[in-house]
Amino acid sequence: MTAASQFLDQSMDKMQSAWKSVEEEVQKVQKQIEVTGTSLNQRAEKQIKQFQKDFRTYPGVQRAESLGEDLKKEVETRLTWVSEQMDSSLVSVLGGLQIASRTEIDKLDRKLNRINRRLKALDKAISEKAQTEKS
Repeated sequence: MTAASQFLDQSMDKMQSAWKSVEEEVQKVQKQIEVTGTSLNQRAEKQIKQFQKDFRTYPGVQRAESLGEDLKKEVETRLTWVSEQMDSSLVSVLGGLQIASRTEIDKLDRKLNRINRRLKALDKAISEKAQTEKS
């Protein structure tokens, strides 16, 4: 029975040793996969950047980008023109209805603020003069 027991012990030791060896190999393979994945990712990013750079050098792409920029400028110009036309039309309509525009209201507000400051200064001067006459 001791021979069988020793045989089982030896077999268990061999199995544990083999299992440990397999675990170590799996860890090595995982590490290699991680390193390879990182390397592949870096290479892919470099290739994508290079492709983008090369792609932009093609005359057709450059023309398309130029047309896009020209179109954007044209749209902005037209939007500005339409906005100006709408503003002038609105001012005309408001003038016809005898309603002040925002610009006119802002001008009046500034004038009222100036008059208010002058009145306060005059009021202060009158108060100071009255104080000096009482003394």
